[in-house]
Amino acid sequence: MSKRTKLRGAFTLIELLVVIAIFAVLAALLFPAFARAKDTAKGSVCLSNSRQMGLAATLYMNDNDDFFPLDSHSGSGSSWFETLTQYSRTKLLWRCPSDPSVNFEQPLQGSQSKRLTSYGTNYYATPEIPGEPSTTRGFNTLTKVVNPAGTGYIAELSVNNIQEHFHPGYWYRNNDQGLTLDPKKELIRLIHVGRSNFVFMDGHAKSLVFESLFSGDGRVDRFDPRRE
Repeated sequence: MSKRTKLRGAFTLIELLVVIAIFAVLAALLFPAFARAKDTAKGSVCLSNSRQMGLAATLYMNDNDDFFPLDSHSGSGSSWFETLTQYSRTKLLWRCPSDPSVNFEQPLQGSQSKRLTSYGTNYYATPEIPGEPSTTRGFNTLTKVVNPAGTGYIAELSVNNIQEHFHPGYWYRNNDQGLTLDPKKELIRLIHVGRSNFVFMDGHAKSLVFESLFSGDGRVDRFDPRRE
């Protein structure tokens, strides 16, 4: 057999380069799709967590005359999710698998508190402080909410946020507390392929674009319990 015959079945350098180029193109096309699928799967787990939290909150309210779970800001001494442990005992439920926060185990430098949960509750649902009239809290029973199915209760907190609640009433400049907060610094928005997960006051959960719940100009505000 001649040398030429032996080499007839081998690839030439150009053919190898073409094959490598094809694989590179395919990888460039497929890797983003794989990453998106992975993010979608994590978002689905988070949404499942949210639904379980909504169910736990509903069970709690059924047992407590329609009152929302107390949080540490209500003088209860415990967080709202600690209040709900008897209704949902899965600890990992409180951490979103897509949450990139780095202060769950150790506080950030300059802080004394760790992040306890990926999720926070609506500050409107905390009890009003006696002697301190306010329109930003005190809607702490389901009967005080005009549209429970359309009012956000639990949302995903911003990265490394150590709060356990968020303050929609303070997102407006002219509120009765004189304290203006940026919703971008309280809630995360684009963590699940351009969306984030929300639990409403009737217990159901949805994956939504933040701007569909709050426009910033007063026209859309699905966190205010006084809205239809």
